[in-house]
This record gives sequence, structure tokens and C-alpha cells, in this order.
Amino acid sequence: MRYYDTMLAEYLKNPGQRGLGLDALAKRKFQYDMKSYDEVSQKKKLRFDEVDLEVAANYSWEDVYMTWKLYSEQGSMKDWNPSPVKPISGGVSIQKLDILQDMELPLLKILSDMEMRGIRIDRDFLKWLEGRLEQAIWELESEIYELAWEDFNIKSPKQVGELLFGKLGLPRAKKTKTWYSVDSEVLEELAKKYPIAALISKHRHYSKLLSTYVIGLLEVADEDDRIHTSFNQTVTATGRLSSTNPNLQNIPHGDDVAWEIRKAFIPYREEDMLVAFDYSQIEVRLLALMSGDENLLWAFRDMRDIHQVTAEFIFKKNTISSTERKFAKAVNFGVIYGISPFWLSKMLDIPQKDSRHYIDTFYASYPKVREFYDTLLEKARKTGYVETLFWRRRYTPSINDRNKMIASWAEREAINMPIQGSNADIIKLAMLQIQEYLDKNNCKSVMLLQVHDELIFNIVPEEKETLLVEIPRIMENIIPNSSIHLKADAVMGKSWKECK
Repeated sequence: MRYYDTMLAEYLKNPGQRGLGLDALAKRKFQYDMKSYDEVSQKKKLRFDEVDLEVAANYSWEDVYMTWKLYSEQGSMKDWNPSPVKPISGGVSIQKLDILQDMELPLLKILSDMEMRGIRIDRDFLKWLEGRLEQAIWELESEIYELAWEDFNIKSPKQVGELLFGKLGLPRAKKTKTWYSVDSEVLEELAKKYPIAALISKHRHYSKLLSTYVIGLLEVADEDDRIHTSFNQTVTATGRLSSTNPNLQNIPHGDDVAWEIRKAFIPYREEDMLVAFDYSQIEVRLLALMSGDENLLWAFRDMRDIHQVTAEFIFKKNTISSTERKFAKAVNFGVIYGISPFWLSKMLDIPQKDSRHYIDTFYASYPKVREFYDTLLEKARKTGYVETLFWRRRYTPSINDRNKMIASWAEREAINMPIQGSNADIIKLAMLQIQEYLDKNNCKSVMLLQVHDELIFNIVPEEKETLLVEIPRIMENIIPNSSIHLKADAVMGKSWKECK
């Protein structure tokens, strides 16, 4: 073994745990208080090369010694991967995988390279978009003040609340300690009937786009116009990667000005292309595979649109409108996340009795999904954890809590994790295998970003034809001999926006 990571190992032992830094682990495991960097550097007044040599040596010695103690204490990670083969529904068996050694540690190098190379932005376009947003915000403010008959601080929740609920007498919703809430949920509900609320909501949206995604990106771009995000392996409880400083997994998409931000992400060279390789409906496919439900499996084997199929079950007809398909799509993904009728009704803006009917119809149409979830929850109550296809665990200590609300929350986490966690494992394995292919073939094309179910590459012209075939092939064959086919789509363009 060439390298090891005590934080990754500790995270895998209990991914729901917080405080995985060396100082916190030393305190929790060995009751040892390490010297902080603030203490050594006099609250960062000194650079490390200016610190007294003896103080610096003791600080460094502590780091080395406590890392060794953690490594020794953690031991082999194989004791919680007990079986050599994991049989799943549909006649598929997954060979044993050591999550630390076979996935997370090899991924460190790939993520490090992605962070170092960064993704290029069009600085001039972002500056143009900055001006466009500033103009739009100014115009919105004029409209808002005209409807309010007064000027006020639109960025102040207190002043917005006083105007909407005090002066204008709009219906009040959630109460805070000092006044009534004007959070996004409240404003969106009011916006359906009151134009001023819609304008304030849009003002907030544009202001966030400007500060976080336009000015924010311009501030962190380097002299080569590249953005260098940090990918985090030890944050989410399901195994998904996260991105910070800046968060490139949260770049807006959709319509309106938000969509334009993705236009700012461009290839390294004029002749190169950005290509997004995206898993299609992977979580519903995994639900079909793991539950073994015949109707779900049939839909994917027969190359049917799964949202259309679910809509046909729900609405009892073959001709489905775009709205009905949208409802069915929300049900398909909502069930995977353990959504309740209440939250589905809020999401779709429909009566709760209708949302309950949609969910009940889903389970009646795909009966083995209910069996799968019931078995999963029963096992979680007995063992205290759930697992992905590849043995990644998430512990659910609250699932037997006497408080029904706490237990219900743990049940939703337990339902969600095997699907979402398996999805995370699959895309990580795809990244490893793709990088192995790129290295073996001395490719000049490089991986730039991982965003949920999507991998984004900078592709050079001479490799485009080959990689548009080989990368989807690798992604689609992560689960060998599967009873259904994983599907990866490739879309290329001269910007990230065009890759959708």
C-alpha cells in the first residue's frame, strides 16, 4: 500500500459522524488535546516558517504520532465486509469490494488532479452577465417600490415582513421570534396571488445569482481563468462527493438567467469540446435491480420511458400529458427518497389525498418495491445499519427510537441510502475505470468535474470519436452481467450550458 488516509477510514466506519479532523479524533479516541495551529501561529500572525523551531517540531511530531496511533487503532477495514459475494435481485452477484482500498483511496489521486487542473471560465462573459444582472435587479427594485408606495431595504427580512404583513396585510404564515417569516417557501406561496411577493422573490433569486455565482466565480478564478474547487469524500452520509470553495455541484440550471451561468464554463482551448456523460435515470434503474420488481425490470428491458409507464399506472390511460408525466417522475424519484404524501403534495401543489393516491398506486403497480423496503427496514432495525450494493454502510441508530418522529426520519434515511449510496459508488468506480483507460491510452483529454450523476470532460479533437464510445461503454458496464442495462448519455458543446 502506497498511502493511507485516517480521515477516510474513520469516515467509512461511521459516515454519519462529524468531527473527523485529527484534533477531534485524538480527543475522542485517546483523550489527548493536540496543540492547535492557531495556538502555534499566534492566531495566524506568524507564518509556519516563522514559528520557533522547537514549537514547530513539537507540533509536527504530534501530527505524525497521532496519525500513527489512529492508523494502528483502525486496523483492517475488512471486518465489516463479511461476505465474498453479495447476491441481489435479478440474478446478479456483486464481487466483494473493499471500499477503502479499492475505491476511496485510489480516488484521492483522481480528485487531486481534477482540483489542480481546474475548469476554465469565460471571464468576459461573466462580467457581461454581472452587468445584466445588476440592471435586472435595479429594474426589479423600481417595480417593487412602485407597488409598495415607498422605498425600503429589500434585503432586510424584517422590513419585507413589515411591508407585506403590516402595511399591505398579506396572509401571514410561519412566525419567527420577532415577526413573521418571509423565507423562500413563504414568498413562493404568496407569489401565486400577489405580484409584489413574486417580484421580491425574483429580486432575491437574481441577487444570489449575482453575488454567489457571478461575482463569486470571478473572485476565485486564477490568472489562467480556471476555477479550482475542492472535492470532499468525507462529508455526505451516503458516499456522494461534495464540492466546496466554490461549490460547482450547485451551479444553477433550468431556464431564465440562472441557465446562462453554465455558459461561462468553457473548454481549455478553442478547438476542444466539453462533454458531459450523464447516467440516465440511474436511481430508478437501481431500484428495479435491487427490488427485482418485474414491472420495473420489464419497463427498462423494453426500453420504455419509466415516467410514462408510471403515469399510465397512476392515471389509468395510455395518452399521458406532459404535466401527468411530470407528476409520475416526481413520484418515481420521491419514493426512492422516502417522500411522504404531505411533501409530495407541497412539491406538486396538489391535494394531499391525490399525492397519497399516487404513492399508493406506485406501490400497487410495483409490489416488490414495497417488499424490498419492508425487508430493508426490518434488517436495519435488527442490525442498526443499511448497505449499498458494494457494502458501503450507513448506521441508523435512531430507527428504533421511541419518539416516532425521530424513528420515521431514520426510516427515510434507511430507505434512501442503499439506492443513493449505490449510485455514488457506481460513479466513483466509473471515474476509476475511465481514468485507468485514459492513462493506459496516453489520452490528452481530462476529467474536469463530477456533478451528481454526471462526469464532465475536456475532450481534444483527435480523441473525440473514440471517447464518445469508450466512456459510455465503461459507465454502462460497472455492474457486470446485470439484468438491466445502465445507460449513459453523452452531450458535447462549447460550454457547459450546451452539454444539456
